[in-house]
Amino acid sequence: MVYKKMRKICIFGVHHKYQEETPINPYFRQHLCELAKHHQIDYLLEEATGLPPNSCVEVLAKETLGVQWKNVDLCREQRKLMKDAADSSIYDTFQDLDLHECREWVWAVRTSANVKNSGLLVCGICHVLSLAEKLRWLNFEVEAHVYARRRDEGVLY
Repeated sequence: MVYKKMRKICIFGVHHKYQEETPINPYFRQHLCELAKHHQIDYLLEEATGLPPNSCVEVLAKETLGVQWKNVDLCREQRKLMKDAADSSIYDTFQDLDLHECREWVWAVRTSANVKNSGLLVCGICHVLSLAEKLRWLNFEVEAHVYARRRDEGVLY
């Protein structure tokens, strides 16, 4: 019997602020580079809709790491087609779990379609655990990281 080697994915959960910074935060950059090297990634994926064109993660993938990059999130037009129950809530803290579930399945499927051996997926902190389960269901070996500290400022988010 021949066993197929499991693909690996490292999920890197961050505050979206890091993805928007230009120039890239040096500690964030260093950590991404270390994970990419450690996991010998062939793809860097990102929840990136709404970020400036050529996010710092995309630039890092192409110019420093020499790997392909992909936004796995729904584009703005696709997002408009999905109802977000939070839009009609009286609480600004409300999260539409059905919307998150749908978006995360899209990311998982797009990740599966692109990663050959090993990938690094940058997404919002709140998605790390639930996205990890979806990717495990798709037969990925998953390693999860959360980057919640502004090491340069000593501030926790």
